[in-house]
Amino acid sequence: MLIRKLDNGVTCAIRERKDLNSVTVSVWIRTGAAFEDDKTRGIAHFLEHMMFNGTENFPPGYIDKEVELLGGEINAATSYDYTYYYINLPYEHGEKAVELISELVLHPLFNNEMLEKERPIVLEEIARSKDNPQEIFLETFMEKLYKRAPYRYPILGFKETVSSFSINDFKTFYEKFYTPERITVSIAGKVNTEKIFEIVEKNFGKIQRDSIVVEPEIEEARVTAETFEVCHPAVAVPNLIFGWRLPPCSREDVYFEILDSLLSSGRSSILYQELRETGIAYAAYSNYQNLLFGSNFSIVVITDKVEESKKAVKKLVEKIVSVSEDEFEFAKAKLFKGEIFGRESGEAEADAIGYALTVMRDADYYNKFFEDLKNVDFKTFKEKISFLLEEPLIGILKGE
Repeated sequence: MLIRKLDNGVTCAIRERKDLNSVTVSVWIRTGAAFEDDKTRGIAHFLEHMMFNGTENFPPGYIDKEVELLGGEINAATSYDYTYYYINLPYEHGEKAVELISELVLHPLFNNEMLEKERPIVLEEIARSKDNPQEIFLETFMEKLYKRAPYRYPILGFKETVSSFSINDFKTFYEKFYTPERITVSIAGKVNTEKIFEIVEKNFGKIQRDSIVVEPEIEEARVTAETFEVCHPAVAVPNLIFGWRLPPCSREDVYFEILDSLLSSGRSSILYQELRETGIAYAAYSNYQNLLFGSNFSIVVITDKVEESKKAVKKLVEKIVSVSEDEFEFAKAKLFKGEIFGRESGEAEADAIGYALTVMRDADYYNKFFEDLKNVDFKTFKEKISFLLEEPLIGILKGE
């Protein structure tokens, strides 16, 4: 894999895959909802919408149509710590993919007509989220879990902030965060590495923007033990969530990914065996959310036996901390196989590499994952997962 910085600071990564007949070109920006302030909640996601409304050289819809005519797809996503745009095309159109996505990301056209066209769409997304009990529940969970870190605010923002954004707000946010040092071009597929790099350099090497960004405060890995409830008439079966705050994402994420594998990967997993098979819950799963300014781990249980499930999870986490070495090794093996299969897709590789270089700013987060996994020892793993013995934040979603 080639990883090279352009003279202006843009990072380029190219993973040549001769076994594929496609190419994914993705552009990652180190900004998302976590980088907003109180006046701009939701602007990173709204900006992503605005980027598809024409550029300096192409009218609205032109790039989407070109990609479709070439037999591909184009899309984007906004998270807390990053925003990314990608194009998937048959491999013979790799150079065209670079040209089109550079035009989309580097030369957007912001005007009031497009702003007023997109604003109702984004406001409708926010309104729909307020009608979805699961989204309300998870937003409340994040708000309770984090006291200072920006993850306590929804990615979509609020009706009040989204309604107030002006064209200048978008231009200011774009110019502050869409700078060369914060951009990664990640390519995976059937390409000629040097040839495609030249195209990247030609299309991404000329932009010259710089800004000073003060990153959000890291929140300590402690959680206030409390229980909250969300009631909604559309809920038929109660949901329980148990949450713990963890340190910021790092190469040590692998410990928590093993824990996630141990708890909820497949029918042999602990949650399936202890809660689903015993009839305590209809479903149960865990999730490790790796975040820049403070990660989290959660266990979700869907059950009509709320009190019994709370007691069962308490016993279960005590059991997990005393897990056997055989179970630990089995979870490692499952995680290893899952990652192998996950990397078969060029799109998945481009995404994983883009994340490592943009968010983690560490290629080894991707390159040395298997080595890191192999080196995890049983004793250290048990130390890392001892946080489960701390009292968690507990949320209950139920009908009215």
